Amino acid sequence: MYFDITKETERELDCIEEILKNTKGKGLTIVVNSNSRSVAWQDRQKNKRGKIMEEYIIKKICTS
Repeated sequence: MYFDITKETERELDCIEEILKNTKGKGLTIVVNSNSRSVAWQDRQKNKRGKIMEEYIIKKICTS
């Protein structure tokens, strides 16, 4: 998936949630170019989109 830099990250994450709901997440790999920056994935910078993605990933890991 490509997250357009001009769209809200939360809206794009809603699309992922819909995919997960419809596929029940079994045997599914989602690859995303989220236009987000975070030291969590070895970027030297961070931005708001990166913080949103970090929180989403942590939430998904902790509730699985």
